[in-house]
Amino acid sequence: MSSAIKVVILGIGSVGSGIVQTLQNRKGIEIVGAIDIAPEKVGKDVGILTGGSEIGVIVRDDLEAFCADTQADVVINTASPANIQDTYKQLLPAIQHGMNAIVASAETCNLEFTDKEIAEEIDKLCKDNGVSYIGRGATQTEERFIISMTEGSTDVKNISFTHFADVQAFSDESNAAEWGITLQEEDYYKGVEAGTVKSKEELKASIPYVADAFGWEIDDVTLDKNPLVNETGRVYGLKATVRGFQKGEQKLEMNYVMVEDPERKYYDHLKVEGTPMIDCMCNYTPDRGMASTIGSIVNAIPFIVDASAGYHNTLTSPACGIYFGDNSR
Repeated sequence: MSSAIKVVILGIGSVGSGIVQTLQNRKGIEIVGAIDIAPEKVGKDVGILTGGSEIGVIVRDDLEAFCADTQADVVINTASPANIQDTYKQLLPAIQHGMNAIVASAETCNLEFTDKEIAEEIDKLCKDNGVSYIGRGATQTEERFIISMTEGSTDVKNISFTHFADVQAFSDESNAAEWGITLQEEDYYKGVEAGTVKSKEELKASIPYVADAFGWEIDDVTLDKNPLVNETGRVYGLKATVRGFQKGEQKLEMNYVMVEDPERKYYDHLKVEGTPMIDCMCNYTPDRGMASTIGSIVNAIPFIVDASAGYHNTLTSPACGIYFGDNSR
C-alpha cells in the first residue's frame, strides 16, 4: 500500500515558505497543515501565500487545535529563532499526538552537546510517544563536510574551518535574532543581555560534537565574537570563532563569519594538518544558506518517519539525498 507522508509546517516565514514551494514538486509528501501566528497570514491558502498555486491548506494560528482534529506524520518547526527549550515546548502538542519532529535549528542538531538534559527529556518523551526528533539546517551540512573530507585520512592533527556566509537571503527579523545583524551596536549588546539576540554560546558545542568523530577529548573550549559595525553604528555582520584544546594544544578551530556582503560571497574553507594535508575551498551561490536549510529539512522527511523513536543528532544520522519518488509505506 502506498500513501503520502503527511506534513504540517509551523512558521511560514522565508524557510517555511521555501519548504512549501519545494514540497509542491515532490511526490509522496503531502502538506496537510500550516501554522503561523501572524494575523496577515492566518486564513489564507498557504500555497498562494508562498507565491504558488492554491493547495487547499489554510494557515491556522494554533498547533494544539490543529493536532486535535488533523493527523500528520511530521511537524516541521521553522518558526522565528528561539532557544532550545522554547522550540521544544512549541512542538509538545504534535509530539503528544504522535507526530515526528524536524527542527530548523543548529543547536538542535547536536543536543547531547548543547544541552544534554533537554536531549534526555526530548528522547524520553519521543520514545513514550513512538516518534523521532531531529534538528536540520545548513549548519550540519558544514559539519558533515569536515568529516567526509577526512574520510580518506590516516592521521588528523588539527583542523581549521571557516564558514563565510552572506545572510541577505534571510529576513531582517531572523538575522537580528540569530546574529544581531541589522541592529545598532548598542542594541546588539542589549539584545544579547536580554536574550532577544542569541549569545552564540551554543557554538561552543560544535567543538566536542565534531571532535567526537576524531576521538579527541576536548578539555577546553573558547569563544571569541565580534560584531562588524559600519560608520553609522549598524551591525552588518558577526565574526565568531570557537577553539577546542586538548591538554593545551589547539585541535579544532571553527570560524563563522556571517555578513551582509555586497559581493554576495558564500564559501566554506577547510584546512587539515595531517595525512594527507587538506586545503579545500568550496564556493557557493549566495542562496546556499537558504537552499541548504530548506533542502536538508525536506530531504530528511522520509528518514524521520522511518527512524527509531527518540532524539537523533545529525552526525549519527545518514546523509539524506534528494527525495523525488513515491513513498511506499
